[in-house]
Amino acid sequence: MDLSGRWEFSFDRTLNGQLAPTTVPSELIIIQLDADHFVGRYVFPGDDPSRFEGTLYTTERGTLFSIRQTNERTGYHALYVGKVENATSLSGIFTDVAGPAGDVRLRKIP
Repeated sequence: MDLSGRWEFSFDRTLNGQLAPTTVPSELIIIQLDADHFVGRYVFPGDDPSRFEGTLYTTERGTLFSIRQTNERTGYHALYVGKVENATSLSGIFTDVAGPAGDVRLRKIP
């Protein structure tokens, strides 16, 4: 599975299994490094220097993901984990150093 491309990246801070309808997405560019690892950065907002490092965990029953976000300038760190729904959709939960946990969704932009 190649995750390379542009992705809509949405999250909210209400851990209830769904995103709030008012959630405004950001945009990431992801580059698949090998079958299990990928990296990314923000396209929008363009002034956020965060870096994303991800891993896929694949079994015969499905694929899970983990992503670590790091912003060296601000000290912000977040961890995202979840399930790969298909080649164009990932969903799960996150926690970070800024506040409560929440839901996250990535959708590939065609």
